[in-house]
Amino acid sequence: MKKYLLLIEDESLWERFKEIIDRDINSEIMNLIKIKIKNGKERK
Repeated sequence: MKKYLLLIEDESLWERFKEIIDRDINSEIMNLIKIKIKNGKERK
């Protein structure tokens, strides 16, 4: 599995993201990617 680098320069945005996640960061990133892919397929 490939690893993804999440680069956020805004510290307040990063803190908010860490507060809302339910699982580990990798799982949350993968979930966001799946949602983005699903939404992209629905638009076509």
